[in-house]
Amino acid sequence: MNRIYSLISLVNTMGAVAIYFYFSFILPPYKVEAAIPGYFSPLFAAIGTVALCLLGFFLFRPSSRSMFDVAYDKIKIKSLDESEIYHIQRQALQFPMVVAIYAFMVWILAGFIFGFFQPMIEARIFNVQTSDLVFCVRRFLGISLLGGGITAMVLYFVLENEWRPYIPNFFPGGHLNRVKHVFKLNVRKRFLIVFLSIILIPLPTMGLSIYSGVREMHMADAITRSHILSSLAWELGFIALDSLAIVLILAYFLSKSILVPLLGIKKAIKEVENNNLDARVEILSNDELGEVAEGFNLMINSLKESQKIRDSFGKYVCKEIRDEIIAGNPSLEGEMKRVTLLFSDLRNFTDFVEKNHPTHVVKIMNQYFNEMTIAVRDHKGLVLQYVGDEIEAAFGAPIGFDDHPEMAVKAALEMRDRLNRLNIKLESQGFEPLVHGIGIHSGAVLAGNIGSAERMSYALVGDTVNTASRIEGLTKNYGCDIILSQTTHNLLTGSYRTQQLAPVKVKGKEDELIVYKLL
Repeated sequence: MNRIYSLISLVNTMGAVAIYFYFSFILPPYKVEAAIPGYFSPLFAAIGTVALCLLGFFLFRPSSRSMFDVAYDKIKIKSLDESEIYHIQRQALQFPMVVAIYAFMVWILAGFIFGFFQPMIEARIFNVQTSDLVFCVRRFLGISLLGGGITAMVLYFVLENEWRPYIPNFFPGGHLNRVKHVFKLNVRKRFLIVFLSIILIPLPTMGLSIYSGVREMHMADAITRSHILSSLAWELGFIALDSLAIVLILAYFLSKSILVPLLGIKKAIKEVENNNLDARVEILSNDELGEVAEGFNLMINSLKESQKIRDSFGKYVCKEIRDEIIAGNPSLEGEMKRVTLLFSDLRNFTDFVEKNHPTHVVKIMNQYFNEMTIAVRDHKGLVLQYVGDEIEAAFGAPIGFDDHPEMAVKAALEMRDRLNRLNIKLESQGFEPLVHGIGIHSGAVLAGNIGSAERMSYALVGDTVNTASRIEGLTKNYGCDIILSQTTHNLLTGSYRTQQLAPVKVKGKEDELIVYKLL
């Protein structure tokens, strides 16, 4: 708070010093009455300045202490009542402009006091002639417009620049535009106000100075005219230099008010390019730049939500299949595909459940499914469903791969290795080892979305699915863990150790199946 007050005092003091220099050394006095004591003008200036400072202190004092407590993070905005939150947010958005308006009002009052009231007091107390009206108007315009107008404008941009970093404390979630009936200065208005003010504010003072100088030259001799021209040149030169300095100051703060938010957005874009979706842009204003920043944050939230969905989807399919499905390349309406199905089922699962506590069963089953799923996904397989202790996986759907039989066999071998490692861990914990059977078969299926209007799942339908399930059941009869159908065996291009088993008839099939044990 002290820094805010210091800036308000500093800007107004600089404006007052510039105006004092202008009236004391640049603008020639109208006339000096001998009857007026030399101490009166400094005394009146001191009294008037003290009165104006007291008025300014009264106007600039915070109407709500809570606003500064929130700004300096002494209290959280969310800890306040809803009505108080809205009130403080409105105060925060209007604070720089309110201070600038109050400052301009004080400067206008100063113009009346020193431009009109002081000559009237001098004439009444010391019984002297009242100062010329043109001279009084020049003092009023010089103080209120040249001093007050420019000072108020500089104060607004300086204070806004200082106040902006505290705005996020009032709006932790953004949404500055939800606060209605507040002052809003968009980018176009900023440029327009600064441009017109720099041009129009000095014009009345310069015009009146030229008019006064021309009028005085009509009634003066040659020497006096020379002095008037010299004085007028100094006065116009001072106003021009003062305006140039103000232009540079305002240009700096105006460009900063636009550049800082843009640099924040640029930095956030770089973060997003580096896959950092936690990047955020601080919303510092309720103008177009604030709306762009808020829109950017909403876009990042959408990207982050999409990434969450993408990552969640990736838990069900491998990365390649996930990306293809998200890109919309595969047809999910239903299409005939040649795939390899893999069914896996735990042996003696009922006894395992009866012997162990449910919490232990769930924990062990989760470990088992996790290991088996990793093996399937590592070989571009899709786990279609878990049914009890059974796993149904597909290779070659929804994305087609020419080597889908090879992928399924490699996945089965990895599933065997992972189960062996898991059993070592379970035995060290006092649990019996797990045993599973895996059946693999290749063939044509109808792949597509199956379900109700509210809920659907990707499924494979056809005789190939039933046959693969039957082959998995044969592992119990042959006492082995992995069995391949002849179709899958014939499609393999790699070298695998297999052993042909005795032909067997399965339910739903008239012909005997020729199957192979994977060693």
